Amino acid sequence: MQIPINAISTVRVHKHISIQHDKRVFVVGDLDGNFTNLINELDKVKFNPQNDVLISLGDIIDRGEDSALLVEYMQKVNAHVVLGNHEHMMLEALIGRDNATMHLWTQHGGKWHQTADFQTLVSMCKWFLQQQLAITIDYREKKIGFSHTLPPTWSWEHMPQNTEACVFPLMWDRERFNKRLNKVNHGVDYSIHGHNSTSEPIWIGNSLHIDTSFYGTPTVCSLETLCNNFSSSE
Repeated sequence: MQIPINAISTVRVHKHISIQHDKRVFVVGDLDGNFTNLINELDKVKFNPQNDVLISLGDIIDRGEDSALLVEYMQKVNAHVVLGNHEHMMLEALIGRDNATMHLWTQHGGKWHQTADFQTLVSMCKWFLQQQLAITIDYREKKIGFSHTLPPTWSWEHMPQNTEACVFPLMWDRERFNKRLNKVNHGVDYSIHGHNSTSEPIWIGNSLHIDTSFYGTPTVCSLETLCNNFSSSE
């Protein structure tokens, strides 16, 4: 089914940030509405929101019961967030008022919203609309890209400027992962993504895929470690 691109059309495509070398940066994959799993993984790396940086790859919400709590936490720690396909469904169902998307979203993990406070849902949607589909960062002499997913061919240097052209390739596409295709991933040293369930993180060319929540726990990656390992393997 093709999800409308109405409510989400106002979301910006991309933001670029630079992060100091001495900062610890952690990237987390899909959370699927489970707050406890996130905190358990962040505790393992002694995450300190006063000093450390957290990047979320989307699909924060749905399936679990903690969607609103997770969004509140992301706001509290000033996380950098890209939107996933579940956030897309929520926006089109609630803001876009699309009945078909509402049915699809409810059937695929969005049923929690039926008992949620109305103002909470409004606040969540407004916050999602302030996020983006992709992030690039400069960190430890590397340029790194982040999006929920990625098609086989992509250039971070020549991204489409309109949101509509980026929604499917950055939020829904599975071809790169399913067929293990990596034709072009230009403009970054490497990129990191969620969306495609895997029992352990997997590299496809210079793209890392870390959506392990279906298999029990989300993956939290240290960018410092990844940068060091990436350099040593070049």
